[in-house]
Amino acid sequence: MIVRAETLTAQTMEKPRGGTGTAVRMAYEAACGFKGEITNMAMMSLNPGSSIGYHQHVGDMELYLMLDGTAKTEDNGTEDVLNAGDLMITRDGEWHSLINDSDSPVSFLAVIIKH
Repeated sequence: MIVRAETLTAQTMEKPRGGTGTAVRMAYEAACGFKGEITNMAMMSLNPGSSIGYHQHVGDMELYLMLDGTAKTEDNGTEDVLNAGDLMITRDGEWHSLINDSDSPVSFLAVIIKH
């Protein structure tokens, strides 16, 4: 499942949590409500010409939040493109991959949640 950054609604927060100034919040509501333990959380950089192979998640799930760059993905057999701000959710039993065929590294946050 892919959540596109352009579908999110920006929410301006004044003095967030008693702080100063303003912050802009982009909420990925589709990633909320999962139960389990975070077993891996990493900021990743995938170099040009590199890939994360097509694999299945069994007993866990994974979130990829694209930070910068553009990468190709195979999401349960469907090829697509992920851009900065996009979120890919791979649930238990689902498959995914990530391919950087660009000339620059791509960065993303990877979070694995075990059930």
